[in-house]
Amino acid sequence: MTMYERQPSAPRDDRALHHQGAPAGALGTAGTGGGRPAGLSRAVGAAIAAACLNVIGAIGILLAGTQVVKDQIAMTTTAEDGSAVPADMVDASGERAEGLLAIYTGLASSTIFWSLVLIVVAWLALRGGRATRIISVVILIISTLMKAMDLFIAMPTITVIADVFVVIVALAAIVLFFRPAR
Repeated sequence: MTMYERQPSAPRDDRALHHQGAPAGALGTAGTGGGRPAGLSRAVGAAIAAACLNVIGAIGILLAGTQVVKDQIAMTTTAEDGSAVPADMVDASGERAEGLLAIYTGLASSTIFWSLVLIVVAWLALRGGRATRIISVVILIISTLMKAMDLFIAMPTITVIADVFVVIVALAAIVLFFRPAR
């Protein structure tokens, strides 16, 4: 014999849900007061869009790796007479170039990894968990701050364009994740 006795549950009215086009027995659908806020769905969509744009930018870095390294070295190097060194004159097999290529490759790889993590965590946030929203926002904030780095280093054009959109979409997602439901 247990001390727990089952309490009768409140009767459900499935007729209103069935009338709205929901299958009988469906609970928690939008419009019934128990569904997911539209702002949360938009926030998750924006976070996933930011992650996808991040991946596009990272692929741009990986595809243009050697040229980006040459551009970066040319941007920070001057000739003996004080003139700028053209990117075509930079030796891509030097130690500096190889080090920069490793940095760019690592940056692109970690961006892809964290973008995939963001997609999974944002999708899990649809269940309404506060922790998943917070983790998503932290990843979005760090991602947005990393985009400021593009102002100081050479990046492929596709990456810069994708990064501008990442910042816009990520800021929208951050606001939407914690906007009160209406």
